[in-house]
Amino acid sequence: MNFKHTLTIYRKELMEVLRDKRTIFTTFILPIILYPLIIVGFNSVMMRQTKVLEERGATIAVQDSVNNEISHRLIKDLASIKNYTYVPYDKNTLQHYMNKDIQSIVTICDSLGSDNTQFFKVFITYDKSKDQSKIVFDKLSEQLSKTEKELQQERLQISGINPHFLDLVDIEERDTSSAQKKMGMFLGMFLPYIVIMMLFAGASIVAADLVAGEKDRKTLETLLVSSVGRTEIVMGKYLTIITLAMLNMIVNLFSISFSLQFMLANQSKEMAGVALPVNAMLILLIAMIPLATLFAALLVSISTFSRNIKEARSYEQPLMMIAMLLGMVSFIPTIEISNLLALIPIVNIALLFKAVLINEYALSHILITIFSTLILDVIAILITVKLFNTESVLFRTEEESGGLKALKKKPQNIFNPYSGIVYFTIALIVLYYLGSYWQTKDLYNGLIQTEIIIIALPVLILLKVLKLKPKEVLRLHNPKLGSFLLIPFIAISASIIVSIFSQLINLVFPFPEKYTEALNQLFKMNEAPWKVFLAIALLPGICEELLFRGFLIRFFEKYGRMWSIVISSILFAAFHLDPFRFLPVLLLGFLLGYLAVRSGSVYASMFSHIVNNGLAFVLVTYSNFSWVKFLVSEGDNMHYWLIIPATVIFVISLSVFHKVTAKGENICVE
Repeated sequence: MNFKHTLTIYRKELMEVLRDKRTIFTTFILPIILYPLIIVGFNSVMMRQTKVLEERGATIAVQDSVNNEISHRLIKDLASIKNYTYVPYDKNTLQHYMNKDIQSIVTICDSLGSDNTQFFKVFITYDKSKDQSKIVFDKLSEQLSKTEKELQQERLQISGINPHFLDLVDIEERDTSSAQKKMGMFLGMFLPYIVIMMLFAGASIVAADLVAGEKDRKTLETLLVSSVGRTEIVMGKYLTIITLAMLNMIVNLFSISFSLQFMLANQSKEMAGVALPVNAMLILLIAMIPLATLFAALLVSISTFSRNIKEARSYEQPLMMIAMLLGMVSFIPTIEISNLLALIPIVNIALLFKAVLINEYALSHILITIFSTLILDVIAILITVKLFNTESVLFRTEEESGGLKALKKKPQNIFNPYSGIVYFTIALIVLYYLGSYWQTKDLYNGLIQTEIIIIALPVLILLKVLKLKPKEVLRLHNPKLGSFLLIPFIAISASIIVSIFSQLINLVFPFPEKYTEALNQLFKMNEAPWKVFLAIALLPGICEELLFRGFLIRFFEKYGRMWSIVISSILFAAFHLDPFRFLPVLLLGFLLGYLAVRSGSVYASMFSHIVNNGLAFVLVTYSNFSWVKFLVSEGDNMHYWLIIPATVIFVISLSVFHKVTAKGENICVE
């Protein structure tokens, strides 16, 4: 790659973007003006409105059912509240209350204790949904509590007891946090969410225009025939997006921070004069760079894949929603950054942001956050370069995009990446809502219903509707006997390797105890062993392979066999809705995809899947048998020495499988 050419493209794109006055205004000027107006203005309006409500006062109806000296004292003290008017309760009071002429009703009753001591009960009727009513309730409660304490002290004095007798335990607050830390906690709660959104918005403003926009303007072809290579073009556009996204984020971050600092200083004397944590801000800016590069790479990929700006915007929406939901993790008070959470993109930045602002973070959190995001960056950039170098993607037509017209013309047109993602998303939503409901209601029957009704049946129905041949599409071909006999060796050895890999993950990032217990419940259902095997091994092996290695993998075969296996494996791992098992399931997906594609038969991956799940079932169900204890140590963990023979058997059996399987399979469905 020629960096000089990359910089030339970068300067060209940057200058074109910066020539646009609307971009300059929305990226730099608007945040500087908008946040002070919104935050400071909103705060001023809120304070003024609270004062107006207090000055407006209220009309209170009083119903005194006791009518003695104490009840008169309570009413007299309530009357000392400024701007409040009291009227006696009568037959029209409820109607006045419904008409909002009366804001609250105070009812005083009494009762006798076991020693005939008189106690008073005060009921305050008010509308909790109204701000003014809540203010009224707070003032009445405060005054009644004050009068209660005075009456207690008077009674104690009459009885010759120290008036402070009831103050046996005096609770006083001793706050050890500094004003700086309080500000960090306040900013860390919602600032990460806003900054992540601003970073995404800043990147998306230009990303769609840089490739999809050039397709609309018919200028991309001119750029492609220049002497600059495609990788250099991609990198130039990529750097442009990062630059503008970071500039937009920095302007927003400081504008919001200064506005909030001003608002907090006005609300609390303690916060007055507290400076922004500059060091923390610098650390966060450094940590935000990998996230900016990740957003840039993803958005360039979307822009490259899209046929026009309109299509690019529609693809950006789901990504923005994911970023928004993950960024909201900073609002959850009990979640703090850990080494495990530092691996999850966006979540790691949001929690790190919060931790750095209150100065409670570890260097490992920053390093894991940066490097894990950088790994995703590299993958995303490689995908972008691959897309940009694929003519069928760069100049995708309406027919190739899988629209309804193209589908009517030729049903096989359904097998395109867009339709694959749409189908997967629908299946995932149905699994989350309907499958989870079924399994929560009845785990055993819910698992069976999920596999058959949600996972397998829709695939067969869709193929029937489209009049496509299931045998051809789903690879329902008999595999060669020699290759099929190798499957148990491959599956068992792979299962051991993946299990030990999971154990290592558990050592570094311990799984929650409740999660492990819930996972074991799958294997210990109150059903006959053959029924449990059916639910967790046989049906998943058949139904999930029909969906992922038979059906979904077809949608991505235009990118080549390797990428179709990789993408279907990622979807397979995501479909399990289990972040703790994502990597092990992903590895299993790679193997199953390879077995199905290489042998040309989905029966090969079905058999391997059943053996894998069946092995887990046997090891957990029969863990007390001596022959199982030979393989498993305490806590149902595999012995680590098994990794050596398992690796040897896996490599040998897979090599033999590779030799005996034929390559002559059609890549795409015709």
